Amino acid sequence: MSIIASTKSLQELKTEASRCHTPKQFCELLEKLRQCIPYRKFVGVWGYPFRTTIRYVFNHGFPAEFLRWHLTTGALWTSPAFQEWLRVRKAVLWFDAARRHRREFNPELLRRVEEAELQYALYGGSTTRERFVLFVAAMPSLQCGRTYLKLFKLIVPWLAVASQRAYPHSLLTKRETIVLERRASGQIIKQIAAAEGINERTVREHLQTIKRKLYTNDLVNAVVIAVKSGMVLSTFRNGALTNSQSKGRK
Repeated sequence: MSIIASTKSLQELKTEASRCHTPKQFCELLEKLRQCIPYRKFVGVWGYPFRTTIRYVFNHGFPAEFLRWHLTTGALWTSPAFQEWLRVRKAVLWFDAARRHRREFNPELLRRVEEAELQYALYGGSTTRERFVLFVAAMPSLQCGRTYLKLFKLIVPWLAVASQRAYPHSLLTKRETIVLERRASGQIIKQIAAAEGINERTVREHLQTIKRKLYTNDLVNAVVIAVKSGMVLSTFRNGALTNSQSKGRK
């Protein structure tokens, strides 16, 4: 690609990012991103670092099994690469961060990253004390990752702003969150339906949607992921929600 063509593609990408307001437009933006950075897989996570809360997970080709394990174990919060990124606030090549902190890494995480061919990923985004937006773009080789790291650093701020406009709400809706919390507290579907004023079929549909959003087919696993990610908050009182909490979150 010539310098002129590269500059043109970059300007087009920036323009598209400024116009991005919907999930569909964000997906289209990521496809345009490939014209500038030839990534293989892409994932985005945003939330609140001081609360260890993940607000949203956006997946564009990452293996579901890897994401499920990552979310189930809460590996993001303990990852030395993530902690380094929060400190220095600069995009890095995951391979280099792992090499610098190899003794601190969970060996199982290193194994799973390599197994999923994610070790040459570009790793960065936008972070403040209040909020983080992290993107991981898996590259085909170490050389390719190093070649495009500088460009990635330039582009991720645009993606961060676009992602927040495209996905302004949490991954789980308020209704889905309350249904999951009630199920986790031991309430059966009939009880949840009565408490929330919805029919049992709707409760089952919510539970299915929750599992899909959290990359699992198991409800217990969905609860674990939601707790580890901070999506389910400590709103229980003696194993159940208060009426005022329930009404306030419908």
